[in-house]
Amino acid sequence: MTQEFGPPTSLADFDRKAQMLNYEGHRAVYEGFNAHLWKPNIGRMLWMTQPAWPSTQWQIFSHDYDTHGSFYGVKKASEPIHVQMNLPAHDIAIINNTQAPLTRRSVVYFCSGALTRLFDTMSKPLIEKTITVTAAANAETPALSLDLQAAFESVGTILVKLELNDSAGKLLSDNFYWLVASKSDYRRMNEMPSATLTTTAKVSGVHGGETHATILLKNSGTGAAVATKLTLKNVSTGLRILPAYYSDNYVSLLPGETKAIDVVYPSPRQALRWKSKCADGT
Repeated sequence: MTQEFGPPTSLADFDRKAQMLNYEGHRAVYEGFNAHLWKPNIGRMLWMTQPAWPSTQWQIFSHDYDTHGSFYGVKKASEPIHVQMNLPAHDIAIINNTQAPLTRRSVVYFCSGALTRLFDTMSKPLIEKTITVTAAANAETPALSLDLQAAFESVGTILVKLELNDSAGKLLSDNFYWLVASKSDYRRMNEMPSATLTTTAKVSGVHGGETHATILLKNSGTGAAVATKLTLKNVSTGLRILPAYYSDNYVSLLPGETKAIDVVYPSPRQALRWKSKCADGT
């Protein structure tokens, strides 16, 4: 953490940086498996999913039900249809873990475009590419290779957004990376402008003592929101509502982007509020 992001300045700063490392590292474990599907990889196993004591590293589940970034990194990499960057060569690949090929003959699954966008840490666009791909069933399909040398020499730290869409423009998978020329360049992320985030919530129903809701998270500012964590809290006590099960978390949004996140939590007797926090602390 100190080598990459610099020494933590507070407990909250330590937690944010630890969760970014958790998300990135555990996603890489399973995306590395995807990159060699099925030769030579036929499976991947973690020897410890969680310790028996409070910890901020090497765990997917936590002792208090407040799920770590590592869980969502693994969840992202394990999508049935997934777009990813293979490190360190910066190759973009489509992972199709379904039994149906993504071809023009299947309108539902046809991938009309793999969109790659590169930004510096001030959210200034550097590169944007769109290509058409066809991906075989149960296989990894290379899509394109990115030459990032010029971008690294220019800004040192870059943000990469990947999107995979079907022929109707429906999003099938997305992914977000923060990349650097050298480890010390991660510290430039400490200088990123604060993101402006807004949330709206809609409850869809209550079933078996659990409330089902959808949260719409929007980046309405001019800076990227990186590794944004949603937390449900009790308005009266300020305490977290746990357990709360999110369809996604520690999400990254470019300016103007929105993401809908489903959440299930114990039905409350008091008013609740949403709190979102991204890597810069906003």
